[in-house]
Amino acid sequence: MLVEQIMSSNVHCVSPEDSIKDLRSVFSAVSYHHLLVTKDSTLLGVISDRDVISILSPFIDTVDATEQDTALLEKLAKDIMSTELITAEKDTSIDTAAIFLLENNISCLPVVSEDDHVEGIITWKDMLKYYVYAT
Repeated sequence: MLVEQIMSSNVHCVSPEDSIKDLRSVFSAVSYHHLLVTKDSTLLGVISDRDVISILSPFIDTVDATEQDTALLEKLAKDIMSTELITAEKDTSIDTAAIFLLENNISCLPVVSEDDHVEGIITWKDMLKYYVYAT
């Protein structure tokens, strides 16, 4: 079976110029945990909800938040995105994609065309569903 058979084609992409505040809004409105950073449909990076949480102060949403805490919300996606990307193509086997996830200790694989245009995303949850229910 191939990645294209279980990947999500409806991918939420953000701009490298989007602020952390914007990213937090997206993550609070959706049920997924990864955003792909693109420019003109070309993949530049990946941001997880954990990436956003890790740079923010635990006081960000409290009365104890300082100016430094709130200033972090203005950082840009390009400042925190992962750029050493492991990707797959639609015709990658699911077993190979699972190995990519495990050997690189990552939780998602952007699915891209030969020219790095985003076509989808596959996550460890997609893999788990496949191995539990389809095999």
